[in-house]
Amino acid sequence: MSETGEAGALRCLVLSDGRRGIENQALGLAERCAELRPLTIQTHHIVHGKTLAALPPRAQLRLAKFNLPTCDIAIGCGRQAIAPLLHLKRDHPEVLTVYIQDPRLDPSHFDLVIAPAHDAVRGANVETILGSPNRVSRQKIIIETLNFAEGLSKLPMPRAAFLIGGSSKTHTLDKASHAAHMAAAQGLSAAGQSLLISTSRRTPDFAVTAWRRFASDTDNVWYHDGEGPNPYFAFLGGAEMILVTEDSTNMLTEGCATGKPVYRLPMSGQAGKFEKLYTSLETRCHVIRYDGQLGGDDYAPLDETARAAQVVWAGFDERS
Repeated sequence: MSETGEAGALRCLVLSDGRRGIENQALGLAERCAELRPLTIQTHHIVHGKTLAALPPRAQLRLAKFNLPTCDIAIGCGRQAIAPLLHLKRDHPEVLTVYIQDPRLDPSHFDLVIAPAHDAVRGANVETILGSPNRVSRQKIIIETLNFAEGLSKLPMPRAAFLIGGSSKTHTLDKASHAAHMAAAQGLSAAGQSLLISTSRRTPDFAVTAWRRFASDTDNVWYHDGEGPNPYFAFLGGAEMILVTEDSTNMLTEGCATGKPVYRLPMSGQAGKFEKLYTSLETRCHVIRYDGQLGGDDYAPLDETARAAQVVWAGFDERS
């Protein structure tokens, strides 16, 4: 659990199971809320045993004990955050409860739901956004790029960032997909680009091993596999172009938040509802599948998180 903010400010509780990609959505929204008004932010991880964690949220609500810090606003993301928000809504109705993503139950169980437009969640208290909330802001990019300036200075410009996700319910990072990703990296490296490569916890072991080997055998490559300080935001700041595996709503949205050219790296599987996301990002930010061609029209950085933060404060003021 961690806390940031100033004394005397309103209190925001960020609820998640602690996974970075989940927590960062709620934390990013809280941080943008704090840019608008004084707000103390406290993160709280919901950790259940395997049996309790597997139960539906309403069963968790009946069986679990929630000892949550006092707050004025609670922002949760991910399945394990649902029951604590339901607990607050029932026992502490003065708290504004905000859920991010599709809760897969009636949105009226929360005060506000912030959902990706491609999830097609509907309700009087639902605000849809393009992609997902994130922690990318101009200030954060500048700070993190300066923090990792020494490492970036060793890599001549231009630079391309490769953000590699992994298999999900809809996408598979198989060997054919990985071969396409590697071919893109090899082509850009041969064309004189320095590469900033980041894999995730979902990236298959065979791909991690191959990226590590590629980095050791190739000049002007910085590969980060999760060990030590995370240069992810510095990669976003230090690159001139960003290539993202198309399984990750988070990383696609974060790339577009920079205003830089963003390309999708192909994955196997059936995209389903993600096709709506790809179409929206192509229209708004000119994101297309990478085919070896560089360029693209300029666009304003995508900042749906700031818009969602305004909606949160509007909901808070309405209740007050």
